[in-house]
Amino acid sequence: TITSLAADALRSIPKSYRAASYGLGATRWQTIAKVVVPAAVTGLMTAVILGLARAFGEALAVAMVIGKMRAFPNSLLAPTNNLTAAIAADMGGAMEGSEYNIALWTMALLLFIISLACIFAIHFLTAKGGKQA
Repeated sequence: TITSLAADALRSIPKSYRAASYGLGATRWQTIAKVVVPAAVTGLMTAVILGLARAFGEALAVAMVIGKMRAFPNSLLAPTNNLTAAIAADMGGAMEGSEYNIALWTMALLLFIISLACIFAIHFLTAKGGKQA
């Protein structure tokens, strides 16, 4: 889960970093803000991106939370529908070759591209973090 990934990222920082910060006279919060979080930012961003990528694929949980309405939302908190739930609910009833079927396949492609972008972002952040260390 996201919290365990974030906790692992924070735990992976060597104790010598904290000890050096305390040795230079930093307080606990200064050590967290200036040493631990910057050193763990790659792992933290990876946890956030993995959580977002996983949330894109969660059809049932998201549909239950947002209400699965067919109407276009008029505010940020209005009920709506997500891509995964719309594809899963309507793909069986769409006639093969119809415009609606093509729209559903386009939505699936968009969902795939979003997930792929999240994976590339993780690889980019991980590679960037490895070069800085």
